[in-house]
Amino acid sequence: MNFPFINMPVNKPAPAGSYLLRGFARLLGGLSLLIILSSAGLLVNPGPAAGQVPDESLQTRLEDDMLAGRPELFVGDGRIRLLVLGLRPNGLTESAAEQIGHILEKDLNNTAHFDVVGPREINSYFERMNPDLVDCREIACGVESGNILGAQRALVGSLRLDNQTFILQIRLIDPANNLTDYEEELRFNDANMEERLFRLANRISDNSLLEGQVINTSHRGVVISLGKVHGIKLGNHLVIYKKDVPITNQEGRQLYTQRKKVAIVKVLNVNENSSEAIIIHKIEAPYVGEYAQTYLDNIRQIELIENTRRELDTGIRLGNQFQEVIPESVVREDEEKIDWEQRMIQARMDKDMWMIVMAGGGGLAGYMLLSGFSTEMSYLLQLGIAGGAAGYGFWQWDQSRKKINDLSVEGRAKGYITDLRLQPVITRGYKGLAMSFKY
Repeated sequence: MNFPFINMPVNKPAPAGSYLLRGFARLLGGLSLLIILSSAGLLVNPGPAAGQVPDESLQTRLEDDMLAGRPELFVGDGRIRLLVLGLRPNGLTESAAEQIGHILEKDLNNTAHFDVVGPREINSYFERMNPDLVDCREIACGVESGNILGAQRALVGSLRLDNQTFILQIRLIDPANNLTDYEEELRFNDANMEERLFRLANRISDNSLLEGQVINTSHRGVVISLGKVHGIKLGNHLVIYKKDVPITNQEGRQLYTQRKKVAIVKVLNVNENSSEAIIIHKIEAPYVGEYAQTYLDNIRQIELIENTRRELDTGIRLGNQFQEVIPESVVREDEEKIDWEQRMIQARMDKDMWMIVMAGGGGLAGYMLLSGFSTEMSYLLQLGIAGGAAGYGFWQWDQSRKKINDLSVEGRAKGYITDLRLQPVITRGYKGLAMSFKY
């Protein structure tokens, strides 16, 4: 069987129509490529249409997105993200305070515990984004800056010069809750400045909560993402905990979330960026992805471990929190106050009554004397009764007045009556003194 196309010579000329087809195909391919490239250029850099105003909110949205996603001022290598604000100077120049603050900033960065962002980077970032936060040196704006930049700690401080002695006061703040994690006052001079600042940086590092994660587990131990570069040493104890554990009420409805500590581990082997630790106390087996924390300072580390051991043994952190408390409106009458008010009302009524008796008896006696004195027995008897009524009424009125005064003192002592206040009242058409009290 013959296959003509196999025996066809390779250099046989093609028909004339094929050249036309090839040329047409090349033309279509070129036009297609031109259209694709033009479309790509429009997609990469689209310009506004004729008569259309560019969307000015686009830049704002991009800036907001960058803020929401945390600006990349921090390296993000697992160290504590520390924001170091400028020192507030007192008795020395701004440049001197800036230089001393810069030395402390470098010492903190050299501890390998902190991912440090200093005042220069902070000001450079906020100059365009939020000018109100430029040159931030107070706790309030430090907390706000820390939350915007995603910092885990913020260092604020002041520096003053007193008789050639520098007095540095620093506070380490957690921007999440505005609580002070560490504070200290340091005194130094030009001769020992670098050494004292270096030691201060290490004390800040040792007294800052060091946090990592569980990256591997075994039957009796765990591997933690903290090692020599973070300051971990053989024999250090760490706490393993979970985040966002749901807390529910008796009906099973979630009320809130909180941390739950599950184990205490002891470091037996330290690598450059990780540590191997054995579990010495637990209520649950640790899992990969859970968190570990400790202090490098021995005293604070012991305090953390002891509190955690007590919490694991008693469950006091998670205990007695499942019952939802619903506040109810309860109105309870103060029986003592009611009794005092009734006695005060009665005393005033008695005072008014005896005032009427006193006035009536005195008026009758005066009228009889003015009408003409007589020695008749009936006249003397009537005059004695009127005078006696006036005298007895006066005595009872005075007793009622004293009782009201005593009740007023009692009412002020128990808070039923406020202090008597006299104040001038001058208004249009009226001048005088106003006296008031309330109970």
